[in-house]
Amino acid sequence: MRALLYAAPLQLVVTDLDVPVPADDEVLVRVAAAGVCGSEVEGFATQSPFRKPPLVMGHEFAGYRVDDDTLVTVNPLVACGACGNCRRGRTNICDNRSLLGIHRAGGFAEYVAVPRANVHALPAGVSPLRGAFVEPLANAVHAANLVADRLAPDARVGVIGAGMLGTAVLLVLRSRGLTGIHVADLAEQRLTTAVQAGAERTGPRLTGTFDVILDTVGTAGTRADSVALLHPGGATVWLGLHAAESDVDCRAMIREEKTMLGSFCYTDAEFAAAVPLVAGLDESWLELRDLADGVEVFSALMRGPAARIKTMLLPGGIR
Repeated sequence: MRALLYAAPLQLVVTDLDVPVPADDEVLVRVAAAGVCGSEVEGFATQSPFRKPPLVMGHEFAGYRVDDDTLVTVNPLVACGACGNCRRGRTNICDNRSLLGIHRAGGFAEYVAVPRANVHALPAGVSPLRGAFVEPLANAVHAANLVADRLAPDARVGVIGAGMLGTAVLLVLRSRGLTGIHVADLAEQRLTTAVQAGAERTGPRLTGTFDVILDTVGTAGTRADSVALLHPGGATVWLGLHAAESDVDCRAMIREEKTMLGSFCYTDAEFAAAVPLVAGLDESWLELRDLADGVEVFSALMRGPAARIKTMLLPGGIR
């Protein structure tokens, strides 16, 4: 089968690999669409220790079960089910978790073997492109759940970043009836997409103060803004992983009882809850590329973000 292989540090190749043989608790999926996540581009560019070559990356994907041809999306987070966090229902931070495309082969290939328990059938009429967007939406569902008690209809909510994750957060917030959402991004075309997705206000930076701010970028500056622009008693949710550093005024957090929450992945129930939300995705927001162009795609994204919010690799080619 054809695959985009992270073969060695700073080396990606399109190559032929053996079709995986699924274990007894797995199914084989013929991949139809796989999204390129910024974490993959950054992890490759910085030689992150979390992704060790040789590896087929790709954790946002949809395709067809080989055994019955059902169109499915796949939860890439594999939890052990036995640790303390799993027993408390917090499978997203399982002590022994592994992720498809990070710790084991993922979706940048024509076929991938996945745990049967992690497969979710897609509703009739949902395309593979939308199915591959379930994973980002699941991240947004989890982040919104962390501050669900603060998301009253009149809450003033800000979103930093209008890329894939920021747009997913915006779609989830809108699905919960929130209006007046302010989205910040430096790229004008991404802000246009944010308006199409339901943002009321946009700009290069959030202005005013907010009850809740969700930072999908994750730089020292955006994290500082996400705290500084909160009302007293407000909460910020950090999803972005761009940098390890932050410039947060911790004394102000104490004096004004502000809350900072980290948000990582999702439970399987939250992943399932994201499935029907992909109906709100406009496919014109996606950049479609053949899997054969994978090396070129990564090279371009390392130079800077694409104009569209998500690049999808299609193992079957563009038709």
